[in-house]
Amino acid sequence: MTLVELLVVIAIIALLVALLLPAVQGVRESARRVSCANNLKQLALGCLGHEQSLTTLPFGRKYDIWDTYTWTQATLPHVEQQGVYDGYWTYPQTGFVPAMPGPNGPIGDEARLRASRHAHVPVFYCPSDTSPTPNETTTGAYGFLRGNYTGCVGSGDMYGNAVDATSGPWGKGIFAVLPRQSFDNGGSFRTSSGSLRDGASNTLMLSELIVPDVPNPRWGGPMGEIIYGNMGGALFSAATTPNTSVPDRVRGPCPQRQGDARYPAPCVDLPSGWWQPAGEAAYAAARSRHRGGVTIALADGAVRFIGDQVDLSLWRGIATQAGGEPVVLP
Repeated sequence: MTLVELLVVIAIIALLVALLLPAVQGVRESARRVSCANNLKQLALGCLGHEQSLTTLPFGRKYDIWDTYTWTQATLPHVEQQGVYDGYWTYPQTGFVPAMPGPNGPIGDEARLRASRHAHVPVFYCPSDTSPTPNETTTGAYGFLRGNYTGCVGSGDMYGNAVDATSGPWGKGIFAVLPRQSFDNGGSFRTSSGSLRDGASNTLMLSELIVPDVPNPRWGGPMGEIIYGNMGGALFSAATTPNTSVPDRVRGPCPQRQGDARYPAPCVDLPSGWWQPAGEAAYAAARSRHRGGVTIALADGAVRFIGDQVDLSLWRGIATQAGGEPVVLP
């Protein structure tokens, strides 16, 4: 074989590799998307398991304050994570106090809480993203792992209020919050799949978000903080369509301001404060690393892939639980 022939063979091989590589990557992403959908399926069934045991779906916020407990802790026993749930030993306690550790949330320099916050729970992580991403893990009170799955509060802010001047439709979703609510006196906004006036198969329950890659041990803001009932963490809004170019408006700093120059989603941060509601006017879109859309779970446990170009009125309509909007999912 001459040198010219050898170079031609090498060029042909390089061309074949270049042609095959996108196909291989596409197959891998398809497998990751299937795995992500399976995670959402398990979490949806976990929420329904909670309903079967306690007659209601989990709450979005235990108390209407920043960094409070949320639906992700409630589902742990129903996704084979009883040990992690038990570590959140303040979760079932009542009696709001502005102190930590306490019944308000999982923050605190205490061994059991810390172990559960640091626990690797595979069902919380989409393989297309970089999660689980560590956050402040060198601190005793604040460290945790960020994850990818988030609950729908409705079509506006977490109280169901409008966030722009359009006609909406606006309304509360499954994980909506009542202003100044308290779990202690039964004041948390909770519902059951059977009481959804729009029907469980027409009501959005869970979707995805992307996690920031802020250098550990720095705090990266609320995005991906799925252990807390904050917008952009365990909660999202259908006020804007999936993967929108409209900036999210979240309480607390955006990832870009905390050192993550690669975080792709536009974001505007609003002021927040300890022991404050910090939910009014905040909203964050469903987002994913999948090309063209996000995976969702409906309140009957069905899982679908919804494209970024979904009609905004339809998207907002399936986010509300009692709006009576006509729904025809693509």
